[in-house]
Amino acid sequence: MRSDLFVAPVPEAPQESGQPPEDSAPGCPCLAMLPRSIRGRLIFSFVVVAVLGIVAVATSLYAIWRIEDKVRVIESFYELNQNVLEVRRYEKNYLLYNNTKDLMSALDYLDQVRATIMLVKKALPQDEAELQVFYSEELVRYENISRQLLAAPSAERQKKMLESLLRRHGQEIIKRVFDMDTRARLRVEREVANYKKTGVLILGLAILLGGVLIFYLIRWITRPLGAIREASAQIMQGKLSSIPVNEDIVCSVEGLELVNSLNLMLKALHVKQGQLVQSEKLAAIGKVTAGIAHEINNPLNNISLTAEVLLEDLPNLDCHERLDMVRDILTQSDRARNVVHHLLEFSRTRKAEGVQPLDLGKLMADSIVLVKNQFRLGGITYQYDQPTQPAMVLGNANQLQQVLVNIILNAVQAMQPGGHLGLAVEGREKEVVATISDTGAGIPAQLLPHIFDPFFTTKNEGTGLGLSLSYSIIKDHQGDIEVESQEGRGTTFRIRLPQASSR
Repeated sequence: MRSDLFVAPVPEAPQESGQPPEDSAPGCPCLAMLPRSIRGRLIFSFVVVAVLGIVAVATSLYAIWRIEDKVRVIESFYELNQNVLEVRRYEKNYLLYNNTKDLMSALDYLDQVRATIMLVKKALPQDEAELQVFYSEELVRYENISRQLLAAPSAERQKKMLESLLRRHGQEIIKRVFDMDTRARLRVEREVANYKKTGVLILGLAILLGGVLIFYLIRWITRPLGAIREASAQIMQGKLSSIPVNEDIVCSVEGLELVNSLNLMLKALHVKQGQLVQSEKLAAIGKVTAGIAHEINNPLNNISLTAEVLLEDLPNLDCHERLDMVRDILTQSDRARNVVHHLLEFSRTRKAEGVQPLDLGKLMADSIVLVKNQFRLGGITYQYDQPTQPAMVLGNANQLQQVLVNIILNAVQAMQPGGHLGLAVEGREKEVVATISDTGAGIPAQLLPHIFDPFFTTKNEGTGLGLSLSYSIIKDHQGDIEVESQEGRGTTFRIRLPQASSR
């Protein structure tokens, strides 16, 4: 991550109001009135599910209650049929054996038929008129005929006629009861089928509404998270410095709060990284202090000696000699000024400086100026193959120079006197490659995968952040660092950056 990237201002989470967000549910205005918070939508979803469950349970209980009524109707008709059949059985026994006790038993069962009809009337109020006619006419007529037979009519002919009437009315009673039973059973079957259809319809509706609710619930939860994930991926690629607050984020209060928190965290990380980069840069400056002091001391000695000679022999010197000495003083002053200028340029934070086109070859040359006295003090020789054409990249000159200085200083410290440092910058088709090769002790193979880890170091001094920060800076510039090393033969770092024209 770059310490100088501009962090977009983070909008505060808007207060919830009665106005629904426009994008709560595209294409479904009724869902636009839902709460904007995920918590509120979860509560709403649970309430809807609970209501659907209550409606389904209530419908099922009502259907069960109604089916129980229909079962009681069937049971009542079954009891009525049994009682009527008993009446006919005793009637037939009477007609066969002429035993009045059988006829009296038939009358007893007739009373049970009346009681059963009263139960059926309560269960089937829509058939009350037909049942009342059956109760008040058919049964009364059958009872009257039976009682006339019990009164022992004197004429045999009259008795035969009454018995014939009794048989015919008994058949009519059976037929009427069976017809009513058949109609009642068909009606019950239709009503039970309707209850089943209603139950299936409500179940299907509940599944449909539940599916729609689950779809939108998943969308409500994953939509801001997906936007945050995509923005985080772009931040990792260096395309963004903060998570943008768009309609995918604003549609959720929790998503907006999370983005605000993450953006504040990113801003704090940018600041902390800038401080870390600057502290590591000061550590690098400390490493080159001896060389810089020697580099400045030489022109100062020359200036001092020339000024003393000029002061002592001023009357004896002609004008031409005086001008040469003044020019020498100015030359040595410029030399010291250039050294101080390079040091100040390297140590400056430059928070306002952003990404701009720069020549990586010239930047390598400027970095060598900063550390070349380290070569002299360490007994190191170097060779820089500077490109003939500008090797242009887009980047932060201050940060990229810090990377070059860190790697060069690490190479110098890894070599003994007599070592050789090879430096090169090469412009290729779509990238610029900076190569830094040393003839030091090399890096053990088991340590090579960890050299870019924070706080990892094999030296007694240092924080172990130099290569980690360098790797982070190059990644922020959409580049890469490669390292090759063999123990006893040296190490080569290759910094690959996209060309300015190919970015």
